[in-house]
Amino acid sequence: MDNETFELAEDVFTRWDEEDAKWYNKYFVIPFQTSIRAIKDFPSEVKWFYQRGSRGWSDRSAWSIDTWLVDNLIPMLERLKNNKYGTPTSMYRDDEGYGTDLNFTEEADRLAEQRWDNVLSEIIYGLKCAKKIQDLDYDYKETELTEMLNKSSKRSFELIGKHLFSLWD
Repeated sequence: MDNETFELAEDVFTRWDEEDAKWYNKYFVIPFQTSIRAIKDFPSEVKWFYQRGSRGWSDRSAWSIDTWLVDNLIPMLERLKNNKYGTPTSMYRDDEGYGTDLNFTEEADRLAEQRWDNVLSEIIYGLKCAKKIQDLDYDYKETELTEMLNKSSKRSFELIGKHLFSLWD
């Protein structure tokens, strides 16, 4: 215990990579272990597949709801933004010209659509910031960057809450 030292993580990972690259590990051991794991996990994978099909999420998804939300909301909102057929009436302003029957002018339509695109873009950007945080895909020692990513992520969910009933098409 007196002379015990710790090995750097980089050295450990390098040694593991070297071990994995050996021919017998690369062509026999690793594929064999992967096959055994796939066979062992097959019943759970089937169960989770059925759960996703029947209720839209699986028990596995509930383990990390934050990851599931971010991973699923980004492509859904990108699709909504790219394939939308309308604009929520909340994006129209009273001073931009529409009558009592909500007959909007072309200019009012254009401005409202632009606002909605901006809202969706800000939500998507914030979710992508959340994804960076989850994946540790940034220099977390940079405090300003960390604060900016957190602020954008929180803003994204504030906007989702504010426009929840407009996230449909």
